Amino acid sequence: MQDNFDDNWFDEFDDDAEDYDENEYISDLASLNEFYNSIKSNPFYYDIETLEDYINLALEIGEFEIGLELTDIYLRLSSYDSEIWQKKGLFHFYLEDYEDAEVALKKAYSLNPIDVEIILNLASVYSKLGNRDEELHYLKLATELYPDNHDVKMQLISFYENYDLPKAISLLYEMLEYEPKNTELLNELAFCFELNSELEKSIEVYEKILELEPYNYLTYYNIGVIYSQLQNWNKAIENYNFSIAINENFASAHFNLGNALASTGRHLDAIEAYKKTIDLDPEDFTAWYNIGLSYEELEEYHKAIKAYSKAIEINPQHYNSYLSRGFCYDTLGKYNLALSDFNKAIEISSENPDAWLAKADLEYSLGNLSESIENYLKALELDPSNPDIYYNIAVAFYEMGDLGSALQYYNDCINLSPDWAEPYYQRAKIYFFLSKTQDAFESLRQSFKLDPAKQTQFEKEFPDIVNSKLYKRLLGRKK
Repeated sequence: MQDNFDDNWFDEFDDDAEDYDENEYISDLASLNEFYNSIKSNPFYYDIETLEDYINLALEIGEFEIGLELTDIYLRLSSYDSEIWQKKGLFHFYLEDYEDAEVALKKAYSLNPIDVEIILNLASVYSKLGNRDEELHYLKLATELYPDNHDVKMQLISFYENYDLPKAISLLYEMLEYEPKNTELLNELAFCFELNSELEKSIEVYEKILELEPYNYLTYYNIGVIYSQLQNWNKAIENYNFSIAINENFASAHFNLGNALASTGRHLDAIEAYKKTIDLDPEDFTAWYNIGLSYEELEEYHKAIKAYSKAIEINPQHYNSYLSRGFCYDTLGKYNLALSDFNKAIEISSENPDAWLAKADLEYSLGNLSESIENYLKALELDPSNPDIYYNIAVAFYEMGDLGSALQYYNDCINLSPDWAEPYYQRAKIYFFLSKTQDAFESLRQSFKLDPAKQTQFEKEFPDIVNSKLYKRLLGRKK
């Protein structure tokens, strides 16, 4: 769930710009450019009120470079106008010149220290500069000057949501004492509880909202999201369905319903939910990807491949679709296509070890041991604490007959995962080949201790060793 409140007091300017239709924007831009060019050609012939109007227009339609030049011209004539200094700060802010925005807004503040917009704009600048102390200082100053201003308090709460959730929750409770039925405040409180991992409390607050607004489809949706986090899939499904019953065109509810259904193994129902998502949002490639996952779970690999291909058609850079489609091709024995998909996944995200591992496993299954080891080693660079990779490298070296390297990687695997029986078992086999009998028996002892079934396996695989007096004395079963 996203925050319901703007990060910056002056976000309203963006909203205004969005209200323009194209013809109006073109007309206003032409007018602004005509005035701007006239100023450049004759910098001493204009009306200051007209200049201010065009500064406002530049801000409104997003022509920040022109607006900045116009504010500089204005301030050369009248340097004590706090509104123009504030607009200069806004132009710098939108141009991401945050240090210059700070200078201009501090000047505006010095001229008018009780203007709430200036104060909150300064807080937003310090937020961009990463100066948390100064951001909080100006937010607190705004609330002290305007204690009854709802929006000012919400700005302070937004700050605390990032840095001090208990404080944000406390402030919301204070506001709710005076407005107990304010659903905006209740939504924010529920959101804060969610951020603070107090999920049951979040649900309680959302249920209070439903008492006030029983047909609020977003609230049912948000409750479904919380139940999904709690992995209470039946409750999640119930609330997503309520949301959809109220607003059947809510694509996100259909999508999350699909996720919840898939999590309970109801993959055919999940696929239908994802298809409804696609009907409402044809560009949602993640819905196609999830359809592929469900078909893969159902072992309908050809259908899964078609779904992954649709996801890739919409988003040709979707790493997971290539990887998953590659697994399906591998399962169907279409190894060249699988290898192509794994290579494409690596091209898209070479720092993700999963595709390197998938490619390594495929090369191993094809008997390309050197290529397999090369890819395992690349995966190991990216994920050096994964014991499975060390184990797989050891197996490949063993298959190549490089017992020394295999032994090294089994030892590394055991160091990372000392409670895993399999690498002890495989290491013992190498020790036997190297005639390190005592080490072999000690490694077997550890393996049998961690997984007694390994002893049965060993006795079937190596009856000659099992029948030896040394084995019977050291590891033989007690009668």
